[in-house]
Amino acid sequence: MRNAVKATAVKCQESHDLCRLAQFWYVALLVQVGELDAGWRALDAIKTRRDAPESPRVAAASHAVRGKLLFAMGGIDDAIAEIEVGLRIAERSGVRPLLAPCYTVMALGALRRADMRVCFDFVDRLAVEALLGYFGQAAGAWVTAQAVESRSGVASAADLVSGIVTSPFVLRQLLVSEPAAASWLVRISGKLDAPDLAEMSVAAAFAASDEHPRFRVIRGSALHAAGLLEGDSGRLREAADLYPDRWCRASALEDMAGLLAKRYSEKDKAIRVLESARGAYNAVGARRDASRVVSKLREFGVRRGAVRTVECADILPHGLTKTEFAVADLVSQGYSNDEVGRQLFISRHTVAFHLKKVFQKVNVASRVELAATWKVR
Repeated sequence: MRNAVKATAVKCQESHDLCRLAQFWYVALLVQVGELDAGWRALDAIKTRRDAPESPRVAAASHAVRGKLLFAMGGIDDAIAEIEVGLRIAERSGVRPLLAPCYTVMALGALRRADMRVCFDFVDRLAVEALLGYFGQAAGAWVTAQAVESRSGVASAADLVSGIVTSPFVLRQLLVSEPAAASWLVRISGKLDAPDLAEMSVAAAFAASDEHPRFRVIRGSALHAAGLLEGDSGRLREAADLYPDRWCRASALEDMAGLLAKRYSEKDKAIRVLESARGAYNAVGARRDASRVVSKLREFGVRRGAVRTVECADILPHGLTKTEFAVADLVSQGYSNDEVGRQLFISRHTVAFHLKKVFQKVNVASRVELAATWKVR
């Protein structure tokens, strides 16, 4: 970070590409460490050239970095629009170093919006970049592991998770760039019954926090992970207060509610905290996460609506409801009822009920017919 500050302080009279790019990489570093207001000010301070058009490298970086900043601030739709523009420029001009970071944000955004078709499209693109030697992004491995777990269950992501945690370089890079990663690693390590991986993740998160004491987001990430591992709701509350990223704050609140729910006397408080998490997820367009919280609220007898769909038009085909549309879209991709239920946070029996309605409305008799119909709709 110190070197980035020095680089941007140098006045370039001719506005070389590398000098211009240094300004955007400085903004990208600010985003990574959660200094979002400072990142926005730095981005606004970058002057647009008037004497000549921007080079493809600079133009692509401008859109990609702005998109990353918007994503961290909770504007998923605006962020994706910016990154799509940056990607078009980068892909057309062969600016390969930008591809993996952009694919990562696009995959994560699609995952949070429950658009698994788009998510796996970008995960596949990340795999190609890895094969070509351009991957090198711990965040890409992390979002790939999330997508794999979402589609096929926790066991399918075990090797990826172990590879991330047991590689000191990859783990360190991930923890200082993705504040949501440490808590996710603890959570999935618990599902894998791998306490050693959870402990390694927490230790690495605190080491990163100690190395970068001025950055609140890294401290919040460490407290979040430790609060999960130790069952300490106080640490989760502190993490939520430290996070500048609204999605991360909602995640900490959701985990806090999970601990409170274990104590009968805290049931009402758990519901209030879950409601706060649901509102925050909805505010940033994280429909998949909001649906998960709605499912948890339902267990308390609290009924709340949540959008469970992938991106779709306001007027849905065949008179389908939004939930039926989501079920049909996932089934058409080859997901089983169990896998669809895991995506939408409903039981496989509920999936079967909705699928029956879909068959009737679309006028098909099988999953195969539905997939064929869906491809040409």
